[in-house]
Amino acid sequence: MQHIDLRGLSKAYCRVIRKQEKSLVPAAYGLTLPWASRLIVWLSDTWNACLLLCLLPFAELLLLIVSGALGPNAIEGFHLFTGTWSLRFLVVTLIVTPVQTMTRWRGMAAFRQLFGLASFGYAALHVLGYLWIDHGLAWSAIITDILETRYIWFGLFASVVLLLLALTSSTGAMKIMGRRWKKLHRWIYPASVAVILHYAMQLKGNLADPFFYGLVISFLLLFRVGVWFKNRQLSRLMIPKAAKITENDLPNVHR
Repeated sequence: MQHIDLRGLSKAYCRVIRKQEKSLVPAAYGLTLPWASRLIVWLSDTWNACLLLCLLPFAELLLLIVSGALGPNAIEGFHLFTGTWSLRFLVVTLIVTPVQTMTRWRGMAAFRQLFGLASFGYAALHVLGYLWIDHGLAWSAIITDILETRYIWFGLFASVVLLLLALTSSTGAMKIMGRRWKKLHRWIYPASVAVILHYAMQLKGNLADPFFYGLVISFLLLFRVGVWFKNRQLSRLMIPKAAKITENDLPNVHR
């Protein structure tokens, strides 16, 4: 059996991920299995690695459902799992812009789109579970529940926003919408606040998790406000003040 240099392979993988090297050759470190080599080379692309990270919670959810390990209340466990992961990916989506601003790495837009779609995907599972598992698509009962339960209002608002953002996440939609695209996608901030309220209001016990995510989102919102204020100040400095015009400055016009 051929020895595999796992340490050297992991170091080479990290160098490729960091863009310090262009490609990875697993065979140079003793990994000759074709499927394993193709998998590692595929994962050496940062976007592919992030895609796998987005799919891992879904695989875990399927495993929990099959093994019956969602807890004593499986329906509540399903809602909590999908809602929490939607919130987590929403937070990651919001983190991308500050990281891009600080590092000036414009290639992160694709990752923001990926994590945003992941957040929408788990939110869609969350809503589907509420409509189908909880109420069996009985729309009269669903409408009554929505009208009578306040925390659902915030969840519904956030779900609609995430749906609109997912539908307009492509480059084509960005070109068609122009400036309206950026205005629409800024709704991710009030949607994130609504998610925190939705999460906190339905809990009857420990509020540590929504409080933690609320602090993170508050920091990200403050960062966004700071960037907006700084850009506004810079734009003002770039506009020269209008010179005062006196009568002596006016040209002589023969009437």
